[in-house]
Amino acid sequence: MGRRRRWKPAALARRAFFFVAGSLLVGFLAVFLEAVLHIYIPRHFAVSIAVGVAVTVTFWVLGMLKHPPLFLKNVPPLAAGLCAGLGVHIARLWIK
Repeated sequence: MGRRRRWKPAALARRAFFFVAGSLLVGFLAVFLEAVLHIYIPRHFAVSIAVGVAVTVTFWVLGMLKHPPLFLKNVPPLAAGLCAGLGVHIARLWIK
């Protein structure tokens, strides 16, 4: 039988910090990039591209800091960003 791993308070605090920091970074980048891109391209595409780039940059930064998201440790940042952008694009088409 495998031994159960205990979560230490410091490890939990570190994971919580990077979860919140990553979430805030994705949100701020997506809003900022959408505002900039919306000047040049239609909003529908600006939102999809902004979310994809924001996810890619955030995963890349968290990976450099050795704190990738829990369930996405082996996912390349570019693949995650492409999937997120495509998901937003499809969702925006279906919501209309």
